[in-house]
Amino acid sequence: MKKVVYFLTLGLMIGFSSCSSDDDVLSSESSVSGLKNTAKTAKIAVTDPSVGTTTTLNLTNALLSSGTTTTGGKYWENTYVSNTNLSVDIFTFSHTATSVGYNYWDGFIVSNVNDITDYGSGSGPGGSDGWVPHQWGTMAGSGFGTSSTTTPGTPGTSGDPFIVAYWSSYLDPVAPQGSAFTESGFSNWIKIGNTGLYKVEGLKINIHPWPYYGCLYGDGFAQPFISGDHFELLIYGVDENGVLTNPVTQSLADYTGPSLVMPTGWINVSAPKLSSLGDVKYLVFQMASTDSDPIYGMNTAAYFCLDKLSVKRVE
Repeated sequence: MKKVVYFLTLGLMIGFSSCSSDDDVLSSESSVSGLKNTAKTAKIAVTDPSVGTTTTLNLTNALLSSGTTTTGGKYWENTYVSNTNLSVDIFTFSHTATSVGYNYWDGFIVSNVNDITDYGSGSGPGGSDGWVPHQWGTMAGSGFGTSSTTTPGTPGTSGDPFIVAYWSSYLDPVAPQGSAFTESGFSNWIKIGNTGLYKVEGLKINIHPWPYYGCLYGDGFAQPFISGDHFELLIYGVDENGVLTNPVTQSLADYTGPSLVMPTGWINVSAPKLSSLGDVKYLVFQMASTDSDPIYGMNTAAYFCLDKLSVKRVE
């Protein structure tokens, strides 16, 4: 929660939005939870494909035709618009936002920003001040389709869009496997289709620049990783009864061996690894880091990037 308050306050300082007093900034977990739980989701009708059909997430630059321009490209124009979800193909991505008095978002957005600069200098070495207006990149430089032919960190180099996710951990229950799922109870979920059941056949994951540099150098909240540290993404399914499965764990940064391992290219999370999720209606994402506070949660910046989610309708 300290990060949420910090981000919103910093947004005011750097001109994201303006308020008449400090009271306009979110100052408690209940306030932020209220934003999540009272927001009405703008629904777009989704039709399930026929049984046996495989659908792969296809992000195109048409999604960013009206996007907000920033260093290195564009990000989704609805990032700070309430009552909106990102819908692509048969996938509906969670998204919570406001721009009333301050700017805040969590969940998922789409971006094509090719910028892997370390903005951790802020007000001093390893600070966080510089990250908030530059939270739109991926360490691969572009979406999976063109990442091998796009030079990461070269603004203006064309590349495919990708999904940027921010996990707002203040809301989510810890270790939710076996519990009932509700859309309002979790920050980061993807609904697949409408009423069908799906087997997840693969997806691509990439580390976001903010946690990447935070694990290397620290960032004002996070400490540089030392031997024994690790940072990972947890992927849950929601079964036909609305119950969360046990998670699949995908490493993003690992210093449990002789050196820190942080792949900057897209990581393939394969069908065999995802098979333990079973047949699902939703995917739910959480994160974990050894650099965490017992009260406030993760110090590592809670961002990741995603592309090429592929599912097959089974029922």
